[in-house]
Amino acid sequence: MSVSVHYPDGWIGIPDFGAGEVFETPRAWAQALVVELVEGSSIPLEPSEQEALVGALALVATGVAERGARASYVHLRTLRGPLELVDLALVPRAAVGDAPAAEVAGALDPDAVRPPTVTELRTATGLRGALVIRHAPLDADAPHILTLRASAALDVGDGFAVLGTATTDLAAFEAFRPEFMALIESVAVTP
Repeated sequence: MSVSVHYPDGWIGIPDFGAGEVFETPRAWAQALVVELVEGSSIPLEPSEQEALVGALALVATGVAERGARASYVHLRTLRGPLELVDLALVPRAAVGDAPAAEVAGALDPDAVRPPTVTELRTATGLRGALVIRHAPLDADAPHILTLRASAALDVGDGFAVLGTATTDLAAFEAFRPEFMALIESVAVTP
């Protein structure tokens, strides 16, 4: 089986980088993307705003493999932000055994400060899974900063496709949630 994400309009897939790829570096991709976005927009950006957007896009594109993601996607509500990042990981069934989708999506996160919200999912293509939203400290060095972590695990037969995002802006997540759900709906499996 092959998992694909047919991401909706407004989403941007982060490509692979390196010799032989279209873009050798994340910064080269970010620069080309910002030029394209600015040319297609009716909202002008100052050079400093363009450089800030290039920097933000290059930063999130740099860490895809380090975050354990198979692919990453960004969403910009406007050219001035916010920039939302979602990572896709493929988790083989052998790694999780018979764990339900909610557990794969983080329902048992030991760092959660309260029980998570778990919502069962069924996509239009018939994939089943769970969306888990939990609140946890940013990290051990910043336990006073609360983050919202949202993960959706979809059963793809031989494992799970897990889409995840995190933010410290709890209210902004609610505005972003419909876009996140649309990305989850775009996951498909082909034999």
